[in-house]
Amino acid sequence: MSERERSGGFDLTRRSVLQTAGAAAVATSLGGCLSGGDDPAAESDIAEETAYGNCWMCHHACGQQLTVRDGTAVDITGVDEHPRGSAGPGTDGTLCPKGQSELEKLYDPDRITQPYIREDGDLREADWDEAFEYAARRLEEFDEEHGAETFLDATSWSTTNVHSYFWGNLYGTPERIGRGRHVCFGGPHLSGNLMGLGTNMRFVDYQHSDYIIAWGRNVFESFAGQWEPKGVLEALDDGATLVVVDPQHTPTAQKADHWLPIEPRTDGALALAMGHVIVEEELYDEAFVEEQTHGFDAYREAVDDKTPEWAEDVTGIDAGLIREIAIGFAEAAPAAGIAAWTGVGQYAESQKASQNIFALHGLVGNIDRPGGFRMWQGPPLQPNPFEERGIDLPTNAAEETPALRKYDEYDEYPFRHTTGIGHTVVPEMVDNGHIMGMVNHYDNPLTDGSTQAWLEAIEQMDLVITIDAYWNELTRNADIVFPEAIQLEKDTLIDYAPSWSAYEDRTWLTASRAVHEPMGECKSGYEIYRGLAEELGWGEYFPWEDEAEYSDDLLANVDYTFDEIADQNFVLLDEFEYEQWEDGGFPTATGKFQFDLDEEGGYAQSAEELGIDTAPEWIPPGTWGEEPDDEYPLHFYDTRSVFFSFGADQPLEHLQEQYARKHDLENTEYRGNYLVINPRDAEERGIETGDMVTVEARAGEADDEAMAYVSERTRPGFVTAEFGFGTGNSHEEGMNTMTVHDMQHDPVSSQVDRHLAAEVRKNGGD
Repeated sequence: MSERERSGGFDLTRRSVLQTAGAAAVATSLGGCLSGGDDPAAESDIAEETAYGNCWMCHHACGQQLTVRDGTAVDITGVDEHPRGSAGPGTDGTLCPKGQSELEKLYDPDRITQPYIREDGDLREADWDEAFEYAARRLEEFDEEHGAETFLDATSWSTTNVHSYFWGNLYGTPERIGRGRHVCFGGPHLSGNLMGLGTNMRFVDYQHSDYIIAWGRNVFESFAGQWEPKGVLEALDDGATLVVVDPQHTPTAQKADHWLPIEPRTDGALALAMGHVIVEEELYDEAFVEEQTHGFDAYREAVDDKTPEWAEDVTGIDAGLIREIAIGFAEAAPAAGIAAWTGVGQYAESQKASQNIFALHGLVGNIDRPGGFRMWQGPPLQPNPFEERGIDLPTNAAEETPALRKYDEYDEYPFRHTTGIGHTVVPEMVDNGHIMGMVNHYDNPLTDGSTQAWLEAIEQMDLVITIDAYWNELTRNADIVFPEAIQLEKDTLIDYAPSWSAYEDRTWLTASRAVHEPMGECKSGYEIYRGLAEELGWGEYFPWEDEAEYSDDLLANVDYTFDEIADQNFVLLDEFEYEQWEDGGFPTATGKFQFDLDEEGGYAQSAEELGIDTAPEWIPPGTWGEEPDDEYPLHFYDTRSVFFSFGADQPLEHLQEQYARKHDLENTEYRGNYLVINPRDAEERGIETGDMVTVEARAGEADDEAMAYVSERTRPGFVTAEFGFGTGNSHEEGMNTMTVHDMQHDPVSSQVDRHLAAEVRKNGGD
């Protein structure tokens, strides 16, 4: 089968996947500066040069190549062979619509480009000297009155890591909400860590895989860089099998050999049934299980009665198909892998479901073997750049233990043993006086869950600081607003690890210089923290003049300087082998891959309080969280798309246009998110595509309305909407999916439960 046939007639190939008309749309929005074709400037004397960037719209850093003409960036494309933005050696670099939209964001007149401080109840503009002085004074007053331990660090994906030193070491707060652990994929994050897979448990060695299961993953629209969908396409070109487990018929499902439209929240049952077949048929890797794993007897017992026939009744998936996929996966192993992320990571039973799924890796022995689950390695950066300058960094926290482990008020939350804090509990902590202030950097908690409760909590806080590029409900309610330069306006070394990429056996780094002067008075994150530190009397801890100089100390263990990497955008570093566990074992309490988490003390405590097993087990939907009933008969879930990420680019008009065209609704004036509903459910409610609808849930009615999109791509009884719109967001048209959310979470991991029971009502009719 050809690539074009696989894609259902769409030109979705390794070289063209996810390319859009975005660059032309952006150029048009900048006054007709189009790339390619007849360009009058090409024959003029206008200076033109090439510069590099690294896209930070979804923080996965695909390489960007920019054309800068007479000081203005006019065109943007991908970087060939880039680790995140290509399929590897000899392949083209590309950008998704988000990456191509960064020129529009650069010149967007609606960005915040000036500091603001609150005076007499209102925000007003301030210069940087005044803003730093005001912020420093408020932070000192806060510490004196409440203690720094009541100040929450809600920083997300900053392009500089100095924020963790600033808030944790210098200011002294132990309270931090992490995006991965608490609001993105908490269950898989926790399970992966405790079982021995690490936090990078969602990526397969795609190019070498013979069998890929995208479990709750739409890798052609929601991915960790262009390398991921391109890697899947390369595998398909080489004859690999693709299975998609998803209630929606996504673009990834369109290319799959098997689409399993599973009953929502029954992923754990499907995984156990697959394990039953693999054990029963003796298809598991006996040597790996015996030598490298812990708790197999408990696992065997857990799957003993979980037959495909049992799972068919639970999941709605045919027993014969379950058996076929289990056997196909096991026989292809170790060149077989499961890619699981938010789809199995954002509901109340997600930790146990992901534990059941990840157990399949250990069962077939595909861990860190070609084509299986890869244990990626990061670059050998200096872990503490302060040591390079002989700086003894203090730990100023008056009370380092997170609040949920300090106070008896929270003994009803078992996750206090595993994650220490949770997004949905913050409003309660504010009511109790255990959190009284917050800094927020590149995130918006109002889209992450419990919107109304968070709005009320923010009003009660004595100090709220935001670092952002757009106005939203959080920035409007803050006491201090610092305008951060976007990625194209600052020097950036992408320094986080592990480094999953198209280079399955190489570590790598990518860096870029500022392509453009910051708009208005914007500063980089590093400059903001350095300026604030100097005002607080902590200047000695920030001896570096800028991010590039700081990066050079991070690179002390690498044979490159920041400038040398930025000159070429990326460099490949050390090679690393497969089967790394042969020498070092696994990073667990037992040193082995763990089916059973009985040796992990914090988890064992949580399990005991909840009355669940430490080994894989089936937790039925409704044990925690909500299940549909007669009053609220629909499963409601919010989703991600290729156009938007974290609320960072919803205000950009050309992305709104592309999003509308995808739904054939570009001729309407509406530019919010869409409520996707199956024709059967729509007919029962008198709903047609283009109607405005409201979602109702047990927590109440959504504050906003959305436009309906009737489609067979979602199964009956299941409705979805893209997150990041409506109340509280930088683009307020559409519906904030979390305004109908009321504190629901996974009690093991603290992950926000984004699955709700709901009803949908057509507006403006009978």
